[in-house]
Amino acid sequence: MALVRTGERLLGAIDQALRHHGLSRAGREALAVLDGAGQPLSPTAIAERLIVTTASVTSLLDTLERRGLVERRPDPTDRRRLLIVITRDGKAVVDQFLPEVVALQTAALATLTEAQRQQLVELLATVAATLTDLDADDVVRAAAPRGVPRPT
Repeated sequence: MALVRTGERLLGAIDQALRHHGLSRAGREALAVLDGAGQPLSPTAIAERLIVTTASVTSLLDTLERRGLVERRPDPTDRRRLLIVITRDGKAVVDQFLPEVVALQTAALATLTEAQRQQLVELLATVAATLTDLDADDVVRAAAPRGVPRPT
């Protein structure tokens, strides 16, 4: 729970500090995914990278498109599909907020040595890999009760 709380505090600080961009966290993440991909992506690919449903991405893309930050274009290889393209304005927004995110992350970890930062990254990668293969339902079913007698 300490990991979750710490992550939530960091994300909350980032959200608060970046509110002047007028974008939700999901909006910033979607723009960063598109910018980082270096090519148009399908809404499904964006949803997978953001770990959200395609329905959530559709609404998010509607908002970003209204603001002129992304465009939907027909897939040249399959006209039934759409691809999402980040616009020049979208790239400009990413160029503004990404250095701010990096600065906030750097400040949050400033008290750690380089070796500690590297160890933290490695530990988080290990936990993430474990979670990939974890069947939470199986773990919960196998959990033993607390063993504390319940009042009758």
